[in-house]
Amino acid sequence: MRDLFLILSLVCCLHSCSQKQELSKEEMIAEFTKNTPNPSLYNTHPQYRLEQYSSNCRWEILLNDMPLLLGEMSHTKNGSISNNSFWLNYNILHSGKQIITIRIYPVEGQKTLGEFATFRLIGLDFYPDKAKDKTNYQRLLNWELPDKDIKDLPFLVIKKEFEAVVPYKNVGWEKSKDLTEIKDLEKMVIEKMKDLEEINKDQNGIAYLNLSKNSLQEKYTCSYSNSKEMAEDCNDIVSHFNADMNDVESIEWVPYTNYELVFYGNGRVVSLRRRGDVFNFYGPAFKGKWKDDKSYTEQCLDNFYHIPEGSDELEIIR
Repeated sequence: MRDLFLILSLVCCLHSCSQKQELSKEEMIAEFTKNTPNPSLYNTHPQYRLEQYSSNCRWEILLNDMPLLLGEMSHTKNGSISNNSFWLNYNILHSGKQIITIRIYPVEGQKTLGEFATFRLIGLDFYPDKAKDKTNYQRLLNWELPDKDIKDLPFLVIKKEFEAVVPYKNVGWEKSKDLTEIKDLEKMVIEKMKDLEEINKDQNGIAYLNLSKNSLQEKYTCSYSNSKEMAEDCNDIVSHFNADMNDVESIEWVPYTNYELVFYGNGRVVSLRRRGDVFNFYGPAFKGKWKDDKSYTEQCLDNFYHIPEGSDELEIIR
């Protein structure tokens, strides 16, 4: 009986400790406010943006070997058109040389790019200050897929460089462990994603804030967020996370089968890619029907993991 009491006491203690580790939303906002540099400390708040247009091809864009957009790329059909604008500061960790990688692939069912593939990097633009005139910018890069000599290519990879000047400095994944050498990494990633899936099922946005706090901290730093903006963003994250599944019925969670490990951040960042009917999934995902019109939908919580310097534990980095 005494042994049972000791075991129960230990369990309660462990539960209590784990409960203390999870901060409330208000505590998270206070921590972000404390740790984020006050925007008024900087003379300017430079922003970098990229705009692209494409049709009749699949593609992905990476900045410093971290993806700007994933999911839709692998399921683009003939005739599909995309026009996207990306905010780049999240993948710009500090001032210096930045590397853009563009990978262009044929549409599904086609072995070469063909004569109708179109891709334009309309512009990679520098905006001197976040709060000022959005028409005041400097175009640093543009590029267009050539009409000739590409139709017989199975794919095309283009790298471009530009210099960024920003007042902040984020650590990101630069000092993280090389994950390509980690034993049992696949098992570790699946366990983390299953934990996140349970949080998703419980619609526990506060728990998600806690898991993502280092990633969010870097986002607020590089977006020059003030306390009001951070509070609004945290409220939005929790609100949307908690309501994520409310408009969907006949939900089926996608099993962790037919997957592959994918590495980014020069081998220091990892995710698990699974293929859906419409998207690729890089995190917990479910399928179902919208309650209003009964149309099919796929929803995914994309996440990317790293092991920070001095740790052995996978954490969300983006």
